[in-house]
Amino acid sequence: MDKLGFLKTKKNTHLKNRQLKQQRNIIRYLAQSKQSLTIPEIVEHLKISFPTGLKLIKKLVADGYVLEEGKRATDNGRRPALYSLNYEKSYVVGVEILPGFIQVSVLRLDLETIHKSLNNKNFKLTDTADCVDYITKFIQDTIKDAGIKQSQVMGVGVGMIGNNFYVKPYYTETNSDENKPANYFKDKGISLQEHLENALQLPVLIDNDTRTIAIAEQVLGLAKGVDNVLVVKVSSTLGLSLILNRRIYKGSLGFAGNFKHTQFDKNNRLCVCGKKGCLGTIVGGYALKDDLAEALNAGETSLHFQQKNIDQYRYHDILDAVLKGDEVSIQLIQNQGTKLGMALGNLLNLFDPDLVLISGEYVMVQDFFLDAVKTGLRKTALLHVLNNCAVEASTLGRYLSSTAGACMFLKACDMIEY
Repeated sequence: MDKLGFLKTKKNTHLKNRQLKQQRNIIRYLAQSKQSLTIPEIVEHLKISFPTGLKLIKKLVADGYVLEEGKRATDNGRRPALYSLNYEKSYVVGVEILPGFIQVSVLRLDLETIHKSLNNKNFKLTDTADCVDYITKFIQDTIKDAGIKQSQVMGVGVGMIGNNFYVKPYYTETNSDENKPANYFKDKGISLQEHLENALQLPVLIDNDTRTIAIAEQVLGLAKGVDNVLVVKVSSTLGLSLILNRRIYKGSLGFAGNFKHTQFDKNNRLCVCGKKGCLGTIVGGYALKDDLAEALNAGETSLHFQQKNIDQYRYHDILDAVLKGDEVSIQLIQNQGTKLGMALGNLLNLFDPDLVLISGEYVMVQDFFLDAVKTGLRKTALLHVLNNCAVEASTLGRYLSSTAGACMFLKACDMIEY
């Protein structure tokens, strides 16, 4: 079976790929089902004839994608055969790419992780061909280390820092093949997505890491079944994903959710966008390091930090100091939480969400951070809107990492509930 055609139908080839599309739809339906199904149940759901369904199922069983699991008990007549998805046959690969970090996971279609790469914190994301080649080999090596064949992988989902890389839309019959501009890997001459698809011979989907985290929250976390959610990622920088009517909202160019570039408070900190006063310069890990430097320069004292060593500290050191009870660090975290809440209050008034979900590295200090966010919200959000909106920290922890990419891929293929 052609696994590329198995997952996507190219433009203007609907008739040629009809059988492959039907096979894909059977896989989707079996993946969504919580119990084994009979052929009549499958064909009724997919609106295809029984002979066609029988032929397709037999082919999928022969290829190992579907298992025949005995017969269903009936009071009379022939007992129909039961079929289910073979989770040991097909896998999905999830990838996370951050400025100084890459991780790859291999998961079954039920999202059980069978292998995860070691944390590679020596990785540096650069706009070079060498970096593209490194990413490609890292994915290939992880698949090999998982002890499976590449032919068993249904596709690769990549969550990547930023949202202005060169990326094609999800594989659906309605999307065009038009690409969007890139910020990384332009010297390769093609997008990272196209390069990975050519090198791996697998379907590849790439999206912003904050949006993939939002999808993971829809599939595995507190956002599951919730109509309108603001997923706020607070790590080294600030990110936002909008879930509106259970759909991820990207905007016309894919730039929706650039919360960190909203104007909040004029200061002397220059944002990477070239402006001053962006929210991302006062909330997030990089801003936290600047906050600490300013506090120590102003005469604040701490058992954990010294002014002369300020360049040696990471923002994680400040988060750790919060958990150890460092007064300066606690004050800095709570100040950021209050400011974030005040900024979020404007979004509550605009979108009227059911849930605000705080994710990212700051979840580790949620006992100190979340209350401050709620304090800030009370200063700017309309009271009746705030009273109708839950404000929670993610239950999935700090390290969603590559699992989020796998969730994104399976959701795009309509193979999981959310």
